[in-house]
Amino acid sequence: MKSKQENKQRETRSKKTAEERRQDILEAALMVFTQKGFNGSTTAEIARAAGVAEGTIFRHFATKKELLVGVLKPKVLDGIIYLDKEHKEATPVEFFRCFLKNRLELINENDGLFRFMFAEAQYHSEVREALFQGILEQGITIVKPWFEKGVEQGDFRPLPFLSLMRSFMAMVLFYGIFNHVFPGLSPEKTIDEAADNMLELFFNGLLIK
Repeated sequence: MKSKQENKQRETRSKKTAEERRQDILEAALMVFTQKGFNGSTTAEIARAAGVAEGTIFRHFATKKELLVGVLKPKVLDGIIYLDKEHKEATPVEFFRCFLKNRLELINENDGLFRFMFAEAQYHSEVREALFQGILEQGITIVKPWFEKGVEQGDFRPLPFLSLMRSFMAMVLFYGIFNHVFPGLSPEKTIDEAADNMLELFFNGLLIK
């Protein structure tokens, strides 16, 4: 015979909308993926953590890889989409400052997720494909016009865009690694200060001109 608590939990689940169940699944998947890795996780475990039947997962996500994209995309991509929409009148330099600050905040708030992403991407092609096809391609499509606008206006040198983004994201990722490995040793007290210092080095370098 089921307890009152179990009946109450079942009743609560039955009242949830499809979107609420989807969010429960995404939150559970994030927790399980970061704890066990992509290959070490099963949809059965994720379903238990979300409080749904395993079949419910596949009503929202056709494959485990699609579920991974569903977990990563709002965390990694939504901020870029928002910046692009809300800063239409910004200069390219202003956009890149906002972009950098947004990425630093993202790293600070999702340390476990980023360690999972880049540890797993080294060894699992499905994770690499999910990152590139589901997220990075769209991010590049959004950011590249801002760089091209900066070149047209004479703000930026016409360097290869992917080389630029590799260097830019290297700053962001090492910021997260440094703060994780050496907590408390960051030379900046705030993300604004970190963004300003990093952009000064990125745009102007060490050389006195």
